[in-house]
Amino acid sequence: MKRLSRIFSRRKQRNQDASTERQANAQQLPTDSNDDALLSGQPTSDAGNASRVEVGRPMFQYVPLKTPSNFRILRLQRKLRETNTLHEDLPLRGTIIEASLDNHPEYFALSYTWGDPALCEEIDIDGKALNITANCASALRRMMRGKVSRTIWVDSICINQANTPEAVTERNIQVAMMDEIYRHAVQVNVHLGSGDQASDVACEALKSLAQAYLAAKTAHPHQREALQRKYDDLADDVLMTTPEYPYGKLHGIFRLPWFKRTWVVQEVALAQKVMFYCGKHLMHVTTMVVGADFTRLPYSNLNANTSGRYWRIHLEYHDTMGEFIRRREQGEPTSNFGIKLTDLLVLPALSLEATRPEDKIFGLYGICKRLGFEIPAPDYRKPLAVVYTEAARAMLRGDQSLNLLSMVQESPGWSRGLPSWVPDFSGSTRKWSPSNPPHMYLSKRENRNVSGQTQSEYQFEPDGRGLRVKGRRLSPISVVGQPWIVDSSTNILGDAQAQTGQYTAGLIDCLRSWFDVVRSQPECVRDSDAMETLVRVLADEACTPYSTEPMESLVRHLSVLVAISGSSDRALHTILADRQDNPGGFSDVGNFTVSAEMQRAILHISDLTWKAAFRTAHDHLGTGTHSAKTGDVVVVLQGCTTAAIVRPCRGGFKYVSPAHVHGIMNGEFWNSGSSSDDEWFVLT
Repeated sequence: MKRLSRIFSRRKQRNQDASTERQANAQQLPTDSNDDALLSGQPTSDAGNASRVEVGRPMFQYVPLKTPSNFRILRLQRKLRETNTLHEDLPLRGTIIEASLDNHPEYFALSYTWGDPALCEEIDIDGKALNITANCASALRRMMRGKVSRTIWVDSICINQANTPEAVTERNIQVAMMDEIYRHAVQVNVHLGSGDQASDVACEALKSLAQAYLAAKTAHPHQREALQRKYDDLADDVLMTTPEYPYGKLHGIFRLPWFKRTWVVQEVALAQKVMFYCGKHLMHVTTMVVGADFTRLPYSNLNANTSGRYWRIHLEYHDTMGEFIRRREQGEPTSNFGIKLTDLLVLPALSLEATRPEDKIFGLYGICKRLGFEIPAPDYRKPLAVVYTEAARAMLRGDQSLNLLSMVQESPGWSRGLPSWVPDFSGSTRKWSPSNPPHMYLSKRENRNVSGQTQSEYQFEPDGRGLRVKGRRLSPISVVGQPWIVDSSTNILGDAQAQTGQYTAGLIDCLRSWFDVVRSQPECVRDSDAMETLVRVLADEACTPYSTEPMESLVRHLSVLVAISGSSDRALHTILADRQDNPGGFSDVGNFTVSAEMQRAILHISDLTWKAAFRTAHDHLGTGTHSAKTGDVVVVLQGCTTAAIVRPCRGGFKYVSPAHVHGIMNGEFWNSGSSSDDEWFVLT
């Protein structure tokens, strides 16, 4: 994860100036009034005519494609008598065209979220009815606003969605060629939804930010300072949290379901041109990317207002992959991008969602293919565990390393037959909760020195499920603290109405137990010694870029939280601050009133959510996943960038998670041993 962040950073620095001319599109974006040739006349309501599901009509039946490499395109049509019908009330009708990649009409491609799977609407295709979802119907009607006809590719209509063997075979082939379908479309139209007041405010904010950025970026030197101030004032207003906008004004658009889906990444990355439709608003993708990225100019208050770094992540991956693909098509080798197959597959698997869990892999197949990475072709007949295991094997072969193990941890996938060394791609950070714990491990701190700069050694077991890895045993875990449990439904990740303070309460719940783990070490004679050691262990693991709090400040503020954590009347402690904190910098977070300095201290160790402190039998201190247990063994594997926790089991070991162990991460443990300490661990 740290490596991919560096890739984004290098790519941004290298291309910002060169892309200024391209970003000028943000000043002249299309609006609804020039979307295409508009119908004349004033729209009048024709409510009630919109097609819903009708009983008794003949149903549309898919005809097999003439050749497997062909694809279907939908041509939507409006009847003459419907000239003045509002698009929201328009009956949906059209015809299906079969085309090839070498011979096809000009067409658009639709990107949207399926939403509720209920087939509650219908479209008339050549006089026969095809049932579709409400979201699909809404998107198609929006595409027909001001249009007599539109030729468009829509996955749920143009690919046979039946579960017959013939349909599944066709779907496998069509999904594998979706990169070509999106690449050949004249434009990808992203339908975010019908919009509301909050999304309207967000769209206007994005347009204003993109315009202000471009004005400041291209200004004459003597105007630049004034235009920077104008941009900063606008950013201050957009990012300000208020009762009406508890996460700022951009949340109104980035909360929408489209930004949470896996499939849409390739739909944007592979497109020649992308336009976003949200209610009455129409925006070029450049407006979205530039408007949401406060690091480009940059925003002068970026370090003080950390939410400015959050919004860009919603399109940063899509935009980066699209640029890499364009550069590769121009002849540049993928090796120049500094990206591995593991990076490509894991980042969206952490934060994005898919209705079918295998689509966490299949939905990125087109991008992998375009960038020259080999993964098995989509096949919906395979069990999920096979799909994920094959992807993991491809990652190991492609990366020529064990880097993927730095993202793997004990997960619900174990109960579904997933080998412990295979990443469970199925979850999403947006859904993590006590009843739905993490499916992957989050850590930004990596160090090749931990294994002495060695090369990975591994072998696949004959059954295809086991993985033999070489490494050295450090020590079993003897004491484990409580984990820092965070419920995403209580914060911005889970679209809570406002921050509830559960995030902070979760830290307070576990922090005393972490202190006790450290205090049990013989070297920590005094509480002050234990506190300083604890902070060093936590700060070692957490390399978040959002805070640069000095060690002395971290000790003071985390000491306050440790004291509250061990208090019998914890509920009475709602003011979280140190005596030296600025009295003018407090804010309410749920039931807590928190100083700005305390917020920065908590943010500094935020990488430790869903982790716990532990001590080994040989008195090593470290942090690992929330499910680590007494008796688990800490090991260091050759070529890995972190230590690891494994659990003895019949036939070998279960891979539990990476671990950060204080005092060994720079190779101290490895370099003090020899090859005679090496052993093979069979991960099952």
